[in-house]
Amino acid sequence: MTSIARTNTGRGTAAALTALLAGGLAVALPPAASADTADAPVCTSDTRPELAAQLQEGILEAVDAREGTIAVGVSAFDGDLVCELGADTDFDAASVGKVIVLGALLRSAMDEDRDLTDRERELATDMITVSGNDSAVELRNQLGPARIQHFLDLAGMDGTVLHPEGYVGLMKINVHDQLTLLELLRTDNDVLGEAERDYARGLMGDVVDSQRWGVPAGAPAEARVHLKNGWLPYDNTDTWRINSIGGFAGTPVGDYDVVVLTDGNDGMQYGVDSIESVAAGVHTALNGESPRTLSQTTPAPEAVSDGSDKA
Repeated sequence: MTSIARTNTGRGTAAALTALLAGGLAVALPPAASADTADAPVCTSDTRPELAAQLQEGILEAVDAREGTIAVGVSAFDGDLVCELGADTDFDAASVGKVIVLGALLRSAMDEDRDLTDRERELATDMITVSGNDSAVELRNQLGPARIQHFLDLAGMDGTVLHPEGYVGLMKINVHDQLTLLELLRTDNDVLGEAERDYARGLMGDVVDSQRWGVPAGAPAEARVHLKNGWLPYDNTDTWRINSIGGFAGTPVGDYDVVVLTDGNDGMQYGVDSIESVAAGVHTALNGESPRTLSQTTPAPEAVSDGSDKA
C-alpha cells in the first residue's frame, strides 16, 4: 500500500527552523506530503472495512492536530487490518534501532548454533531495558555491519539503511519495516526461532518504568506490552526525533502492533504527546469502550538525549 507521512507546518516547525538556522546547521527533515498521494488510503481490511475507516479517520485527525512530521503503522487481526501513514518515509531510528541490533545478535547466534553468552545477555538486557548506549556499541562492534545487514536482508527490511559510520541511532528506518520487525518478534517465521522471539519480547516487556511512555498510551489494562522508544535531539537545538514501537498481547481483540515515528518536534514532551495522542485513539478504536488511560499525557523523562547518535 502506498501512503505518505503527514507533515504539518506552524509554530513547532517554525521554531525548529529558527533554532536550526541559529545553530548554523543544515538538517534534512522527512519530506512533506505530496498532492498526488495525499488521498491514498491509510487503513485497509478485507473483513473489517468499517473499523479500518474508523481507524483511518482517527489517525488522520490526531496527526492533523499536531505539528512536525508523523508516520503511523498498525497491524491487527493477524495482518487483516493494516494502517500505514508514511509507510516508506525515512526517519532516524534513535534508540528504536537497538531492537535491530538485538535481532541481529539473536540471528547471529542461531547461525552459529549456540546460545547467547552470559556477557551477551547482560549487554542485551542493558541495551533494551534501560536503553544502554555502551552496551549497544559493544554489541554493534561485535556483530559488525555485515551481520546486522544479513539480519535486515533475511527479515525483508529493505527500507532500513545502516549509518555509514555504524551509529545505531542514525540508521534510517520507516514504518513499514518497523511493522515487519514487530511481526517477526510475534509470529512464527524463518528468521528468528520461538526461543529468540520470546527472549526479545521479554526484554521489551521489561523496559524500565521511566521509558514506558509512547505507544502504550490508552492500551487495555490487561495488555502485555513489548516496547522500545527513542528520543534524540538535533545538536544544539530543542528539535527532537521521538519514536515509539510496541507489540500488544492479550487484548480483547488479540495481538497487534503499533508504530509511531516523528521528527521536527518542538521539544521532547511535544513529540511524546503527539505519539500518545495517536496511540490512544488507535487502542480505543480497536478495543472499544474500555481503554486504559495509562499515559495519554505522560510527562516525558528529563529531556536528555538518548545518546544513540553516538552509539
